[in-house]
Order: sequence, then structure tokens, then C-alpha cells
Amino acid sequence: MALYNMTRFVQGLLKTNEHSPPSFTVRLYREYWTLNNGSKFLYNSQTASLLDDIRAQHIPVDLIELFDAAGLPFYEGCLIVELLDYRPGRSNEPELDQPERTRVVLTPNDESRWADICLLAKKAANPWSDADAVEVEARMLLATAAPLCLEPDVHLTRIVNATQRVSTPPAPPSLKRKAAAVDQEADELEKARRIKLMQFMAPQRSIPPG
Repeated sequence: MALYNMTRFVQGLLKTNEHSPPSFTVRLYREYWTLNNGSKFLYNSQTASLLDDIRAQHIPVDLIELFDAAGLPFYEGCLIVELLDYRPGRSNEPELDQPERTRVVLTPNDESRWADICLLAKKAANPWSDADAVEVEARMLLATAAPLCLEPDVHLTRIVNATQRVSTPPAPPSLKRKAAAVDQEADELEKARRIKLMQFMAPQRSIPPG
């Protein structure tokens, strides 16, 4: 049953590799973000889809070939991403001198596994047949997926499904916007402004006597 507990797997992977270098590092600033000290990217740019994949904790399918060319380290088929968040908790505060540091594990899914197979076939010396691709996929699943539960027991299936559901690691906060940046005071001011605007647009009118 432990093999179906994703939280335990992620925690174990992070613990085992706590002194290992991350697969890559993302630095989050107020107006932009960077990848491994590289170029600056805006949060509304097309490249920011990587942040969505990190939050979903899935390996970005579109970047697998780039990651392979860059020689990024994989850990048990997963990527370990280090997030360094320099954004302040409030919008009127300066950026942090020491960032909030967290690590997130990106796990493969069916789409990323197939992308891996296509990449391996592309790099192979001889063309692969469909049977070759199926054989490689079978070996990948055997090495990475939890064993199938073949017991014809409905209760056991429900237990396994419940374990997977409650043990899935929670998604990190939105990487495109600091949740605490819009503080409660600013939120209350915005609510008050909207109420005043509504009152101005639809004032109460007294009905004259007939």
C-alpha cells in the first residue's frame, strides 16, 4: 500500500536527495522570474507555462527534449525543482534579501513517458518498430509504476483509490502571483470602492407621492 502513497514517495525522494543538486532552479521576483540565473521572463509570457507545469507537479512535456539536451539530472524518473521566492508578502514591501526556499518534485505521466519513448527512438541508431516502442514502454512502466492490484475485491480497490487521492501532494501556491501580495487591507479598500461606485451608479430615489 505504501507504493500508492504519493506524498510518502515525494517526501522520501526529497529526503534521499536533500544534498543533491536540483534538476533546475526557478527564482521568483515581483515583476519577473528566471530559470537557472538565465534570462528574465514575464509572468504573462508564453514561457510562463513552465510555472503551470511546476504547480501541477508534472514534467513539462514540451521541454523534455530541451531538458535531455541540457543534461538535467533526473531522480527516479522525476525532476526536483528548487523554488527561490524573493517576492514580499505585501505589495508595498521591498523584495526579500533571503528568499523562501522550497523544493517540488515533478513526476512523469502518460504523455511525458510517450515523449521519452519518442526521444529514445529518435536517438536510436536503427529505426524502431511499433513493437520496439511498446517493449520500451512496458519496461518503463515496470520500473516506475506501482504494481497492479489484481485482487477482485471492491473494498481493496476503494482503499487504494482513497489512498492515492488523499496522499497526493498538495499543489504549491500560485507561482505567477504572490497570494499574500494583495493584503487584506487593500482588499477591503477595493470592496469599499466598489460599494461606493454601485451606490453612485444606482442611487436610491424616493417615489413622489401620487
